[in-house]
Amino acid sequence: MWGTVVEHERGWRAQLAYPKNLFLSPDALPFTLAEIWLRLQALTLYGSDIFVLDNDQTRSLWGKRSGFDPAGLDYLIERSKGYYDQRQRDRNLKRGDRVAILGRGIAVVEHVDETEVEALLGNKTILGMRRNDITWNRQNMRWEAKDLAP
Repeated sequence: MWGTVVEHERGWRAQLAYPKNLFLSPDALPFTLAEIWLRLQALTLYGSDIFVLDNDQTRSLWGKRSGFDPAGLDYLIERSKGYYDQRQRDRNLKRGDRVAILGRGIAVVEHVDETEVEALLGNKTILGMRRNDITWNRQNMRWEAKDLAP
């Protein structure tokens, strides 16, 4: 690393760098497999080996010569499945959760209580919904609501 280098709790950020290896903490990876795939595709462009550090254990995700590591992918799948299994058991809509507004897009919950939900759609539109209008879709494993706009 060279240029302007800044140290953080989880590592460093540099103006210029040539990473030999990338080490990610589990919370640096999204939970959905589609989002993980996009993140890993972007990181593989560095041409470096990619590892995840989980409970003091290093797991290989990508090798610059061998591609994706099957054991690392299994780990990500189990981690993602565990997250969704827990969310399905909880079935509690929380601030920060995503809700698919059918026909409009994905909204992020800003506020939720027993009866009302406010969610941000497209970084501009605040949607007010009744809590009962949002349901957990087991097949898609996501929160959904019909578009209630006039």
